[in-house]
Amino acid sequence: MNKDELTDFISKRAKLSKKDCINCLNAITELIAEVLKRGGDVKISGFGKFEPRIRQERKGINPQTLEELTINQKVVASFKSSKKLNDKLK
Repeated sequence: MNKDELTDFISKRAKLSKKDCINCLNAITELIAEVLKRGGDVKISGFGKFEPRIRQERKGINPQTLEELTINQKVVASFKSSKKLNDKLK
């Protein structure tokens, strides 16, 4: 499912305009990104938890030139689904 499909589904289910759903989804993703950037966690009851994780510096190879290079350390978003969501998937 992509963003357009998600906003279409939400607008039909919640009886809201598609524009309102897009604005809401954009606001949620921006908020999650801001909190993760500050090093915080975002917990959504019944859905899951987003948290920042540090991906350590590592060696890599440029596939075009086969030259070794160093991939810098960076912060990435990690998501762990809640037990409630996992139970719905069974």
